[in-house]
Amino acid sequence: MAPPELIAPDVTPTAATVNLRRATPIAACLGAASFVVLAPMGYPLAAVFFCGGLGLGLLNTALVQRSAARFAAAAHPDKRRFAVSVLGRLTLITGLAVGLALVVRPAGLGVFAGLAALQLLMIFIASVPLVKELRQSRVGGSP
Repeated sequence: MAPPELIAPDVTPTAATVNLRRATPIAACLGAASFVVLAPMGYPLAAVFFCGGLGLGLLNTALVQRSAARFAAAAHPDKRRFAVSVLGRLTLITGLAVGLALVVRPAGLGVFAGLAALQLLMIFIASVPLVKELRQSRVGGSP
């Protein structure tokens, strides 16, 4: 991690992890709900892979935040290195998800469902403060 004097003033470690602190317990509840729903239906392995997809999504989000914070904190950020790291991370996660879906059919498709659910969750978590800000800005302005 970069020394405090090299970190950009608007990039704080706590601000970068807020979404993960909110998303992790919600993802855990989604994972538990997947077992409650899928296990009685006879698909406990699909619930396991759904939870795995949630975990992969959380890992990806954490790595994205870490990579973006490093990029923003760099005195001379290297866009090519950043793009290569993004591509590598997405390739690894996609390859793992596709491999699981192909090897353990049809339950392995739960990985994609977990990844998609986590992405929707992250979009929702990120949009809530934006909606609040938009509502507050309309209070003093014209409709």
